[in-house]
Amino acid sequence: MGLTVHINHEAEFCELTRKYPCFGFLGQARIPRDDDHTWRTNDRHWEYVDKTTHAVQMMVIGKTGYGKSTTLNRLVGRDVFDTDAVSVCTKDLYCGMYRIDSSVPSFFMVSDLPGVGESHYADDHYYGWYRDMLQRSDLVLYVLRADQRDYAIDEMVFSNLFDSSDKKRKVVIALNYADKIEPVRRAPGLSPEQRRNLGLRADEISRKFGVDRRDVIAYSAQDGVDFDRLVTHSAGKLRELLTV
Repeated sequence: MGLTVHINHEAEFCELTRKYPCFGFLGQARIPRDDDHTWRTNDRHWEYVDKTTHAVQMMVIGKTGYGKSTTLNRLVGRDVFDTDAVSVCTKDLYCGMYRIDSSVPSFFMVSDLPGVGESHYADDHYYGWYRDMLQRSDLVLYVLRADQRDYAIDEMVFSNLFDSSDKKRKVVIALNYADKIEPVRRAPGLSPEQRRNLGLRADEISRKFGVDRRDVIAYSAQDGVDFDRLVTHSAGKLRELLTV
């Protein structure tokens, strides 16, 4: 069964950089012309019919219910990613595409993988596909919940997918639902006590998952707390990875 790509959002690159200037470097970045960055595209919006295109890709992965779609919706600024539409039982990829260069053409893609860790059957059946898609990604946001206490399933999934230092190097752990960590309060923003507990949680996750502590970013996709920090850090890491 082949991969089905659903394009949820299409726009020129300037739409993204007006909101997040930190991605501006992609306008001058050299996109590799290897298999991992090459796609055959059929697209009505730009009228590309069986066209060879090239893309830098940021992939979002994690369990269903962790806020992957909400994170992507806040990034693109529209509610175009539907949580209910993403199933671990289908080999479907949901993405937003920003056209960087019309002459090549080249894109920046932000993509949502089906939820992981839903069942042993689904994970065993699709691990190979997950690995193939992650190989095609230049940066991976692995979404966890800040208010989660048991990360055993996430650790198992993560260790299976990112089983080398090179693979882990392109991961940012996006620690969502920062506002739900104790002590929860009704006022907007995070209290000093919550920030202290988030720091401790990030330290713990860095150790458990074997990623650099700087690449664990707590935020809230729902209300936007520290979301710009997640985006800025992710763009900086992507720039670093593309220039290595």
